Amino acid sequence: MIRLKKKMRLADSKSKRNVLIVGLLTTALLAGTLLTTGTVGLMSTVEAATSTNGAGTTASALTKFKDIKGHWAQATIVKAYDKNLISGYQDGTFRPNAKITRGEYATLLSRATSLEKVQGENPFADLKGHWSESAVTQLVGQGFINANDYPKGFNPNAELTRYEMMKWIANGLIKSGTSFKDAFDDSKNTLLPTPEVNRGTIRAEQIPYLALVRGTGIVGGFEDGSLKPADPTTRAEVSAILLRYMDVEGTDAEKYSDLNEMREVGTTGTNLTTISNYFYTKNSVTVSDLSKGDITLSNNSGILRLHRIIVVDVTKGTPKGVYSSLFIGPDSIQFPGSYMTFADISFTSNIEKSNLLAFSGGLDSALLRFNRMDVKHAEKNGFITIPEMSSNLIKKDVKKRFWTSSVLVAKGGSYYIKANNNDLVQIQNM
Repeated sequence: MIRLKKKMRLADSKSKRNVLIVGLLTTALLAGTLLTTGTVGLMSTVEAATSTNGAGTTASALTKFKDIKGHWAQATIVKAYDKNLISGYQDGTFRPNAKITRGEYATLLSRATSLEKVQGENPFADLKGHWSESAVTQLVGQGFINANDYPKGFNPNAELTRYEMMKWIANGLIKSGTSFKDAFDDSKNTLLPTPEVNRGTIRAEQIPYLALVRGTGIVGGFEDGSLKPADPTTRAEVSAILLRYMDVEGTDAEKYSDLNEMREVGTTGTNLTTISNYFYTKNSVTVSDLSKGDITLSNNSGILRLHRIIVVDVTKGTPKGVYSSLFIGPDSIQFPGSYMTFADISFTSNIEKSNLLAFSGGLDSALLRFNRMDVKHAEKNGFITIPEMSSNLIKKDVKKRFWTSSVLVAKGGSYYIKANNNDLVQIQNM
């Protein structure tokens, strides 16, 4: 029954998309939209759709936009132009590296979505008469834009931030299917696979929106994995992102493995069962459940509290999973044929001198060990881990929070950890 409902939702979504595309093309041919920014305007969609000279839209895009040849987004811009999402400027340029405004992005997003239009009214006084008014009003009605996010006015000519870009399309995903609403709720307490989570540049309320667009691959992040939500974005980047959004809107959130990892972390404190062949045994609690209580080491060398366990699959020799690059660098020591784990813990030592062997010896299985992460990679991504001189971090009676690492076997493994209140996390594989 669940699969049947999903198929019906997907079929209905595709049908609505086809109807909307036809509607958009018809509207474009009849009326067109002239987007103005300053003294130079964007070409109307009518011009974009009718100026192929018989050579096809692809050839026309390369001919019309004299500044896209050789650009990293050349093929993307051509494709977006072919789908009537974008248009260029009257001087024959596309300006792929130019910053995009809220009004411009709203206009492009209003064309990209296949969500049913909702009749609404413009809630922004400063938007009345602006060329993007109808597009913004459409997006407000459809749920992409929350008017409460702009209490002082929409300011359509302001540069769009990357977070605004991502939040609007995350809202669109949520409106396109209940599975994305479920994924949003599951991701509220997740760990984003970006070093910015350790640098205080991403607020807690931003996390589930960023998780949706990152987990579905709509936004992949920069080379270092960062999302840079406060930065502006460019016309080329928006073109690429909207094309990806069109492919994801209305699909099933469960089909995206990266998102599934983040959802599991958000709901259970680990991505263990999504990325590995491990499963919880009968009567086991989750890591999130265990995190509510302390764990006194069996040799009484310290007291530990477990917050999260992140797993990276290296069974095939190459790190795999949405968190792989965040925790494992090109020079990190790896253990091919296994699962590498990284634990976020708080720890208070009971002994005068820091002794990692004693601390690890107080744990009854290798699910947790007092091994440091790759120190250089940890520092690069903002993690606190055990330094070369562990006494610089771990001191008697001083509670510290940091990350450790361990290794789980790929086959025939069984591990557990027990809290003082007798809650037990127990996992195994075949």
